[in-house]
Parts: sequence; structure tokens; C-alpha cells
Amino acid sequence: MNAPQPLHETLVAVEEVHAFYGKSHVLHGVSLTVGKGEVVGLLGRNGVGKSTALKLVAGITKPTGGTVLVNGRVSALIELGAGFHPEISGRENVFINGIMLGLTKREVATRFDEIVEFAELKDFIDAPVKTYSSGMYMRLGFAVAIHVNPDVLLVDEVLAVGDEGFTHKCLDKFAEFRRLGKTILLVTHSLGLVERFCDQALWLDHGRVQAQGDIVAVFDVAQD
Repeated sequence: MNAPQPLHETLVAVEEVHAFYGKSHVLHGVSLTVGKGEVVGLLGRNGVGKSTALKLVAGITKPTGGTVLVNGRVSALIELGAGFHPEISGRENVFINGIMLGLTKREVATRFDEIVEFAELKDFIDAPVKTYSSGMYMRLGFAVAIHVNPDVLLVDEVLAVGDEGFTHKCLDKFAEFRRLGKTILLVTHSLGLVERFCDQALWLDHGRVQAQGDIVAVFDVAQD
């Protein structure tokens, strides 16, 4: 199945990608082309390869076959806070993670107050991260990742953790990124989220692309 060609400059090109974990064949010949400013929703049940696809685009893992090309700075909301050091403070972790995501120390310092304000952690930013709840952990990871100003944003069901107010704030940020012409790949189980934000959808099942392109057409195939 050929991926639809983007209307704009290509930022993500996945060509006939295969991926193994141990002896498990997670992805089978998956192709996807995403243009600048496009938002693509990745759908499918748990364990079908959606998160693996994002990790390949992020460069966290490598394909065992095929090619993955990305043009621009990538920020991944996949394993939020995965690089956090629990024994040191939120403040120190913001700087470490910002630098890991490609910012200079000066750039992190310039954006620091915005990051803390977005994460709603002003009273806790100097406490060790090991004292944070899972929601606090997620909010800080999310805040750092979105303030990197990426060209390509990868989002993996991160809104499952956090209160309703923060979820709305995250959705507003997605909408802002879309208006700014950012490219977004979104893994979610929410069809409503795909309808609201995405230009096209891709449905994976058992590591294979079953349908992609027009959202309504993909929904029709997925629900058959």
C-alpha cells in the first residue's frame, strides 16, 4: 500500500519499515509520508506497533529493514520523563532534558519560567523528582518537550495521565502547534481527537497498515 503524498515539504518519510523486538515481528513493511504542517493520527489496538512507529521516527529505536528519514527537530511525547534523574530536582532535570532535546543551556534558561508555569510546578520545582506523583512527572516532561519548539512533534497517548484541566491545556497547545504549521504524529485511541486535530489517519493491525489517508475512509475500514 502506497502512502499518500503530502501537499507540502516532506518532513517524515517512512519507507517499507520492518521492526523486530526479540523474536517478535512488530512492524511489517510500514510506509508513511508526512508533509510540513500535517497532523496524522495513528490508530489501532494495543500492541499493533503504533508506539514502535513513533520510536523509529524519534530515533529511539532503529528499523531492522527499510528507511526512516526525518527533516527537522523532533520532540517526542512518548515516554515522558524517561530521562529524568529521580535523585535531583525538577529544576536540574529541566536543564538536562532541554539540552538532551537539542536546546542550549541559555535557551533552556530563557524558557525555564514558561516551562515551570505550564507544568504547574512552581512550588515543587526544587524538590527531587522522586517525590513527584506520576501526574507531576508527566506534566514536567510534557512542558519541557513542547517548549523545545520542534518541527515534528510525536505524541503517544500522553493525555491518559493528568487531570482534566491540564488535559485541556495540552489540547490547546496541540491546536496552537497546528496553527503554527508544526508536523504532528499522534497515537491515540480517541477517534474524537483524530477528527478534531488530524488531516489524515493510519490504521495499524498486527504491525501492518490496513488503511491510511482520509479520516472518514480509515474510520469506515477500521470499524468493519
